[in-house]
Amino acid sequence: MAQEVKKKMATDIKIFIVACTIIALILAAAIVYLLMPKDIAIVKNNKVTENELAFNYSQNLQFLASAYGGQLDQQTIVAYAKQQALSQAVEVEYLLQEANNNGFTVSKEDINSAWGEMDANIKNNAAAYGVSVNEFCEQVFGVKYNKLKKIYSENVTAQKYREKIIEEMSVDEAEVKAFYEENKDAFDYNKVSHILIAVEEGAEDSVVEERKKKAQDILDRVNNGEDFAELAKEYSEDPGSAQTGGQYDVQKGQMVPEFEEWTFSHEVGDTGLIRTDFGFHVMKLDSVNNTFEAARDTVEYSFKSDKYQTTLQEALGEGGEYQVEIKDAFYDFAG
Repeated sequence: MAQEVKKKMATDIKIFIVACTIIALILAAAIVYLLMPKDIAIVKNNKVTENELAFNYSQNLQFLASAYGGQLDQQTIVAYAKQQALSQAVEVEYLLQEANNNGFTVSKEDINSAWGEMDANIKNNAAAYGVSVNEFCEQVFGVKYNKLKKIYSENVTAQKYREKIIEEMSVDEAEVKAFYEENKDAFDYNKVSHILIAVEEGAEDSVVEERKKKAQDILDRVNNGEDFAELAKEYSEDPGSAQTGGQYDVQKGQMVPEFEEWTFSHEVGDTGLIRTDFGFHVMKLDSVNNTFEAARDTVEYSFKSDKYQTTLQEALGEGGEYQVEIKDAFYDFAG
């Protein structure tokens, strides 16, 4: 009887051990599943992973927060960054598959060269901030270091193939000219140089007069033949242009009204003095660029880029060759 009980206890223990082993395996599998990157989308024959989305999302989020942080609420910025990230990751997958279908490759030397610069920057910045390379990559790129190289290499290949598509695209001269006429304000610009003598808001009249006199003295020196760029480097209080000779390429709608009005109402070589909310500006109009011939290269590239975007949308859209299936993991993605 004792022997039977002993055998039964041994069997129970074996069953218990087996059960624990199964539970441990299930838990381990569950942990691995939870840690594995989820598929965010399927693009024809390939997938967009959570890591690829995270990489693009982190880049978009940083840019949008910097550019629009004071204008848009956080929820809007996050939503837009997430949608942009998906669009970019899907486009990369489309380009990689098209490149593969057409026998396009980027040499290992070019990939390693591009990665080498990135790698050095990562390691230098991680050291400067006193964090590990992995921690730096997760904070800046949204993924760990060992995941980043593959994503970066694929992005380089996709970008180079995109450039090849656009470069080799045939265009009709008449269409390109018509495109220019329809979008003149996006291409035409005047090149203007200025020297800013800043005036603080609410400055006393005596200070304003002193600042105006200084600006007038500089204008007189310009009109007497002194080098404008050298004067800008010495006197301009505009940190954005002082060291480049005070020069800007100005398109309509970019500058404060007084600056823009002067720029587009004068002839090449004209000089003058204006006041804006920033202070007094010594002005000189360097060139006017408002013809198709002057902007031909830029216009043609923009026209081709537009055609590429149309091709992309047709390929990814309903009925297109590259059907896109968005997975639940995209909607669950929290960055």
